[in-house]
Amino acid sequence: MADEEPDKPRWWAPFAAAADALPPAPAEAAVGTLLGAVAVAVTNAAAIAIMVPWPAEGLGLRLLHHGFDLLEVLAVAVWLAAPLQLWARLAPKRWSVAGWWLYGVLSTGGMYAILHLNLQRQATAILDGKLYAVLYPTYVVMCGLAVLAGYFVGGFFGRLGRDHHRAWRVAPPLIGTIGMVVGHAILRDDYPGVHAAILWVAATVFGMGHVDIVRTRLRSKPTRRAVLVGCAVVATTGVAIAPPNDVRVQLFREPGAVAPWVLAQLTWRLPAVNVVGDVPTMRASREAHQQRALLGFPQDPVVVMVTVDALRADVVDAYNRQGRFPWLKYLTNGGVHFRHASSPGSQTSVSLTSLFSGRYYSQLRWSRFGEGKTRFLYAADDQTVRWPQLLSDAGVETHSVLGLIFLQSRFGVARGFEHERVVVTGRRHGRAPTIMRPLLSKLAKLKQGPAFLYAHLMEPHEPYNRGRVREGSAWERYLSEVDVVDHWLGQLVDTMKRHHRRRGIIIVSADHGEAFGEHGTKFHTKTLYQELVHVPLIFWGAGLYRRVVDQPVGLVDVGPTVLHMFRQPAPADCAGVSLLPLMRVHEATVSRPVFIEGRLRRGMYTDDGLKVIEDTVRKVVEVYDLNDDPGELHNLFGRGGARVDRAVAQLRAWYQANTLRKDGYEPPYKP
Repeated sequence: MADEEPDKPRWWAPFAAAADALPPAPAEAAVGTLLGAVAVAVTNAAAIAIMVPWPAEGLGLRLLHHGFDLLEVLAVAVWLAAPLQLWARLAPKRWSVAGWWLYGVLSTGGMYAILHLNLQRQATAILDGKLYAVLYPTYVVMCGLAVLAGYFVGGFFGRLGRDHHRAWRVAPPLIGTIGMVVGHAILRDDYPGVHAAILWVAATVFGMGHVDIVRTRLRSKPTRRAVLVGCAVVATTGVAIAPPNDVRVQLFREPGAVAPWVLAQLTWRLPAVNVVGDVPTMRASREAHQQRALLGFPQDPVVVMVTVDALRADVVDAYNRQGRFPWLKYLTNGGVHFRHASSPGSQTSVSLTSLFSGRYYSQLRWSRFGEGKTRFLYAADDQTVRWPQLLSDAGVETHSVLGLIFLQSRFGVARGFEHERVVVTGRRHGRAPTIMRPLLSKLAKLKQGPAFLYAHLMEPHEPYNRGRVREGSAWERYLSEVDVVDHWLGQLVDTMKRHHRRRGIIIVSADHGEAFGEHGTKFHTKTLYQELVHVPLIFWGAGLYRRVVDQPVGLVDVGPTVLHMFRQPAPADCAGVSLLPLMRVHEATVSRPVFIEGRLRRGMYTDDGLKVIEDTVRKVVEVYDLNDDPGELHNLFGRGGARVDRAVAQLRAWYQANTLRKDGYEPPYKP
């Protein structure tokens, strides 16, 4: 009788065998974590070399950049691996599944720490937030389990490659490398938490695919002991030694380098200065100048203020000389042009809330408000009076025409208008015709008596598809939308001349600027550099004559100025001052710092041309002399002497004295 032929192994047998070996041993997971960190450090080094501009300070700073990035990536990895290694030594094997669930809880906590704001936003945006209570915790748990999945997937393919076919070893490094490249490539100038989450999972998959190769080299006790000692040294050194400020600035120019971002929030402190700062004081025009500024000014003015979304000051200045925007040129050349005006922030809700309250972000109370896709942080519960309310209470007829849902009064941005018209729903942006036509109609129908009208135009907001130019570069399309704004400003001038020539005043400004690659960013909200906070500020009309003002001013000054025009006092707690004396009294002066804020960065302009930016999240300080360095390329902090230290100390003293801290409240990070 012939021998029976043995059963052939099923095709899925290798996969089943690899799956039976899961979950991976904690010691393997610890080694995989460290190997993944090495891969991250290598990709970081490549990204720095390819994507980060060479520092002005030269080779030494670039080498320190690479060195600290390597040290900090490995240090964070050691701390992530430490619980796994401790578990491998102390816990019995029969508790391995429960141990992995415990590690899943820890990784979920880590994902919550780095992603909670992003996940809140996503959960709120779906179905107008109706499933928020379910979606938000689900998202957090899924992100935490993604780390476990990384260990399991990497371990599965690594085991498959070791026991069955070496080709399977390619899968973990391929998956991990793709993930790390994606982590560096997407959202290049924003969302550090997203970068951290992607790189964490990708590195885990990468490292677990090579565990067996490394563990064979760690069989001897002396070798393992040396590795453990080395890891302890790296972990201690990476946490104990914070990089110098210049190196920190370089580290954060590569958003995929997430370890510095983590350490900045956990262990770093803001760089120290050697002087104690006095709280900057306000030295405004004398009372006599305040009174003289009203001589010959209209008794019952009609003031129309238009803020333009994302309009850069340098665009107005440069193209005025070329004559591209004739009505902006007309207003600038025929009115008062403040050449050094700053928005109080680079986000619309921040800058316009400060404009209408006369107070800076840190002086206001912010909380989540709105429904669904419109739910963000707003100062809706802040009780600071908005100056349109003071005008309405004084008998001034007030109207607003709004193309953003969150500008309506209940959100607390532009509160206090007697008549409010919102021309959009949801998150849509109103177009200039739908905003300006009702505004011009109301302007034409005004009777006798003082009036204040306001509109915010959404051109030239990205994606820059509302102008005549629909193809071409983002810059060309952006300028095409400024053409749209210019056209409607011409309509406004014409209507004002026909109906209110003797008492009409037009104010033109912007909520913030727009970036087109400067400092490695695009669009807005993300930095406090000049391309985002230097805005036009133009006053034109009755009682005003051509004048260029070079003193630094801010949008917080607009409220006191408008109140002054209507002969109303500004609130005592207002951070701004009236600019009317600067427009109508030659010897008038205003001397005080101007502040800017965004994403817990805080900045200050000094009277002598310095600009300080202090990032309280990343623990970085930057100081630029705008007189010599308008592009903000040469950071003077640490090399500018007492003048620079004094400016930083003044900024810190002002925020220490003026930041709202009451009943446990701290100004929140606003994405």
